[in-house]
Amino acid sequence: MKKIIFIILLVCSLYLFFRFTLHKEKLSINNYQLITTYSSPTVSWNDITYAYEYFEVKDLSKLTLIANFTAKKSSDEILQKNNCTSAINGGYYDTNNKPLGLFINQTLKTPAIDSALVNGYIAVTTNPTVAFDLPDNPKIAVQTGPMLLSEGKKLKLAIKNDEYARRMIAGISSKGTLIFMTIFTPETKVQGPQLGDLPDIIQQINIALPNPIISAINLDGGNASMFKNTDIYIPEVSSVGSIFCLHE
Repeated sequence: MKKIIFIILLVCSLYLFFRFTLHKEKLSINNYQLITTYSSPTVSWNDITYAYEYFEVKDLSKLTLIANFTAKKSSDEILQKNNCTSAINGGYYDTNNKPLGLFINQTLKTPAIDSALVNGYIAVTTNPTVAFDLPDNPKIAVQTGPMLLSEGKKLKLAIKNDEYARRMIAGISSKGTLIFMTIFTPETKVQGPQLGDLPDIIQQINIALPNPIISAINLDGGNASMFKNTDIYIPEVSSVGSIFCLHE
């Protein structure tokens, strides 16, 4: 009798174990399919296909600039702490973990520098600006570069030792709104176009945008870059110096 009870209990246990395991695997597969079924829009340039994502800032009061030069926190931690629904990294930083050029937010202000690379600014006053010149009394501002488009015209770039890398861009749309964009290789999301090709690629992307970008500037890219919108999150490989955070 005891053997029969033991066998029944063993069979029931095995049934429950395999039923739960298979169900769990099915959920995992479904979740994986759910995550991977989304495809970013694409653009082709020089026979290479790149993906791109962007978000538009329609309410500047919900945009903040967060410094991360010395704290070296992960973007995931920063996004969660600050309830960022969309985000992108800012400009460059040097080997001493200081902004490369002007940086202005509520807690940090550094001076501008003369540079052929970081030759422009993204700034917010009552309106957003992406330009060679810094507007007066910005609430937040980052010196970065190079400038890619200005007033609807492509800018010619002379880049030495250009590399293929993931790119981050800030721009002003035809409606005057601020747009943040990333361009990357869809297979890996780590690689992307050469810097010198960005003006042409942005103009190709403009064909599909409801509000085309008329002025654009390059942000820090490659390993020290991150991007998030409502469709995708691309984390950094190495620390980002700052983050533009769009709140709900």
